[in-house]
Amino acid sequence: AGIHFINEVARLLYLFTDGTAWSELALSMVHVFVPLMLQKPSVNSKAKNNAKFLTKRLALWSEGDLQGLMDEAREIQARLIQSSKKKEISCHVAFTRLMLQGQVGKAIRLIDNNSDVRGVHKLTRNVRTVLEAKHPDGKPAPSQLKLDIDAPEPQPVIFEQIDAQLVCKVAKTLHGSGGPTLVDAEGWKHILCCKSYGKASEKLCEAIAELAKSISTKHVSPTALEELLACR
Repeated sequence: AGIHFINEVARLLYLFTDGTAWSELALSMVHVFVPLMLQKPSVNSKAKNNAKFLTKRLALWSEGDLQGLMDEAREIQARLIQSSKKKEISCHVAFTRLMLQGQVGKAIRLIDNNSDVRGVHKLTRNVRTVLEAKHPDGKPAPSQLKLDIDAPEPQPVIFEQIDAQLVCKVAKTLHGSGGPTLVDAEGWKHILCCKSYGKASEKLCEAIAELAKSISTKHVSPTALEELLACR
């Protein structure tokens, strides 16, 4: 199941880099596919059970049964009940551990895990006022901050050094929480560098390298990068 999953992620990335009819949706599909496939069926689910559900979800994906996948995902989310009885000392220890691991996002969510606020606020007049105060109107930059020079365009050839080996090497040095795919650095290290997946991991590294080169050397529609650049 793991190899099938990795091959499918690589296939979706190549839909973008090869300029197919799916190129504007390909990266969006990656960001939907990965968390849908890897979500644990329960909090205490073991690796064997996770693999069983991954196999089932891959079959549903191959059949185009997105409704079945979403129904299962909603049911799992509905069962995620936050415990309000965590000891304060445990929270402090967990927060410190996450910060030392560079997982700042998870650490921040841990601080607020007892809050009753969930999801997106309704756009009331008060909420709108608060948001507008946080995002004042833009102003022209002071002239002293501007450099009166034109930077030369980089030669596309410099990006040819990005290959599968470099992607794997860099992945091993990463730390931090998950981005749009919700997979943290440790998860990507396992996916990209684990020898158990053989050629599948190497193929995904190659696909990521091609993605990096495409974004760096070609004109890309902003729509295609919307999820990749979310919150950036």
